[in-house]
Order: sequence, then C-alpha cells, then structure tokens
Amino acid sequence: MSINSYTLSDNKEEKSFFEKIFEYKAGLLIFIGIAARVIMLFYYYYTHMIDPNRSWGDVGLNFKKPVFYPPLTTFLLYLFIFLSFNFIEIFAFYAFLWDLLSCLMFYFVLKSFNIKNRNYVFGLFLINPFWFLNNSFSLANCGYHITDAFFFFFFFIALIYYPKEHIHARYMFYIFLGLSMCTKYYTLLTVPLFFLKYLIEKDWKELKALIICIFPLIILLIIVPFFCLSWYSNESYTYVQLGYNIPIYVRIIPMILIMIIFTIFRLKNSDQLEISIISIIAVGSLIYFSYPYLRWFQCIVLFGILKEKEFFTFNLNLGFKNKQLSVNNHNITLFLSTFGVFLSYLYIIYIFNNSIL
Repeated sequence: MSINSYTLSDNKEEKSFFEKIFEYKAGLLIFIGIAARVIMLFYYYYTHMIDPNRSWGDVGLNFKKPVFYPPLTTFLLYLFIFLSFNFIEIFAFYAFLWDLLSCLMFYFVLKSFNIKNRNYVFGLFLINPFWFLNNSFSLANCGYHITDAFFFFFFFIALIYYPKEHIHARYMFYIFLGLSMCTKYYTLLTVPLFFLKYLIEKDWKELKALIICIFPLIILLIIVPFFCLSWYSNESYTYVQLGYNIPIYVRIIPMILIMIIFTIFRLKNSDQLEISIISIIAVGSLIYFSYPYLRWFQCIVLFGILKEKEFFTFNLNLGFKNKQLSVNNHNITLFLSTFGVFLSYLYIIYIFNNSIL
C-alpha cells in the first residue's frame, strides 16, 4: 500500500515538472533567444582573440569606411565608430546591441498588433533560425549587420504605430517609416504604392499624412544630399554599376515585375503592412544581383508572424498531458524558416564552390 502511494506521488511530481515546462515555455524560448545572441558575441570575441586576422565581416567593412549608404546611416555609423575609440571590439558590441535592441523592439510590435500568446510568439521570433542566421549568426566571421539593425529599429517603431487609428499615430507611422527608408532604401517603394492606393480610394487624410511626413524626409535626407554631397552621389553611381556585369536595366526587371503584378492584382485589397513587405522584397530583388544574399528577403518572417491566422487544431497525447495544439501562422513560419535555413546553406555551398571554380 505504501509502495503504491509513493508511486502516485512520484507520478504527480513528474507531471508537475513537465507541466511547468509547458507553462513557462514562452519565458524559456525568450531566454534561449537572448542567450544565443549573447553567446555569439562572446564567440566572436573569442575567435578573433585567438586569430586576430580573422574577418569581422560587415562590422569590419563598416568600421574601416562606410560606403554605399544614405547620409543618415553614414552619420550613425561614424557616430558609433567615434564612440568606439578606434577599437573594433567596441564597435562589434554596438552592432550586437543594435541587433538585440531591434529584436526587443519587435515585442512592442506584437503588443501593438494585439497578437495572441504574445510572449510565446516573441520567443518563437527570437529563436527563428532564418532571422537568427541572417542577423546574428556566422561561423566564418562576425555575423552582425548593424545597418540593417538601424533600418529594423525605425521600421519596427513605425509598425508599433501602424495599428493605432488616431491622427497622431498615423503621422508617427509615416515619420518612422520615412526614417527607415532614409536609413536603408528597402521601404522606398511604399511611397508610390501608398500614393496610388490613396488616390484610387480617395483617402485624402492618409494622402495628406504621407505627403507631410515622408516627402520632406526624402527630400532632406536623400535628394538634397545627392546633389550637395559628392561622395554620396559618386558612391550611389558606383553602387548602380555593381552586379556581376549584369546591366542595371536587366537587374531592375524583377523589381518592376513585382511592382506591376502587385499593383494590378493586389494593391486595391492590400494594407500598409503588406505594401511595406512587398516594397522590401522588390528592392531586395534589385540588390540581390549586386550582393546575392538571402537576407534581403527575411522580412517575409515578419509578415508570417503579424498576419495572425489559425488553420486547424488537433489533440496531442504526450502521456503525461493531453494537449490541444493549433497549426497557425506562427508555427508554420517557424517551420518554413527552418526549411529556409536548410536551403540557405545549400545556396551558400553552391556559391562557395562556384567562387572557387
């Protein structure tokens, strides 16, 4: 009788232990996502300490001489280069900090979008392998892309204001969206798409906010510097010439096709989030022919997370607990991202082999 009571007691403790794991899975995922980024920082410090000649990747290139960036991004880079006191290790820490900060900003995006199970979804975002691979992880060099972190920081602030309907929030959405496109050009195509959509819908309030908030930023931070700063115009011209001997009028074709197809078949029924993601993909298709990296298309992860949808549910008997699981946009995004990482490595191996040949 006493043996059976001990057995029942043990089973209760075992159930309690596994139930706690499921209860705190969100916190566990968030901890793993942040810890993985911290571990990568120390990994970069360690590998460069034992091999000082090891490449720092984008961090090293930006630390030496920032090129091919809009003036706002160049100013931010020079600011943090100055604050690094000529130590690339400090600059690498700033790159890590901006990467982490941009990720943490996404939590407030989820909160603003009123996403269900927000902490759990945020944890899935932090451990998303495709996002992590493109922004934090690299075995060959330092994996940070600080200029992309600048962009996502402003873009995520814009998305925080996006679901809010009061006029102040609408203006803030366009201001930070404008700052994001003045940091990196990814969202620049939202301007003609927004303009056309608002004209078709005769949405004069949104059109007014667009013109008042974004147009001055583009003029002051992109157009005027192009004519006043020779280094900016020269580097812009040089960047256009890049592309593995592929003429610019050929490289621009995918971007134009994406814009035309989206405008004809989707623009009328789309929202600002979808337009922003399409803009990033279209611009990424152009940049791809100069620098063939898959990170130009990582924004699909954001769309997969923020467009909340549940497809179906099923019961899973784990022995210690019956759990009803749902197949929704969040776990599908994670699955497709994992598959995307596999394809990315195949692509990297292909590029590496062909570069050797």
